Amino acid sequence: MSWNVENNKLTKTFSFENQTKLAEFLIKISQYADRVGHHPDVTIYKCSEMKLELFTHDKNEITELDYSLADFIDSI
Repeated sequence: MSWNVENNKLTKTFSFENQTKLAEFLIKISQYADRVGHHPDVTIYKCSEMKLELFTHDKNEITELDYSLADFIDSI
């Protein structure tokens, strides 16, 4: 499943078998995002679905930071 562009943001929705698996995935993303100083916007639905949005707020556009973070997320 690839990333989509919606409202000038990279977006992708993930589904997990339970909330614990979602949380484990999100922790890995959060630890990496803290290291690189670039964080996704996260929305959680029904405790096992998560939508990520990547966007560089201070540039008001999708940047290489977003594509790099998307690549990391896909590698998990």
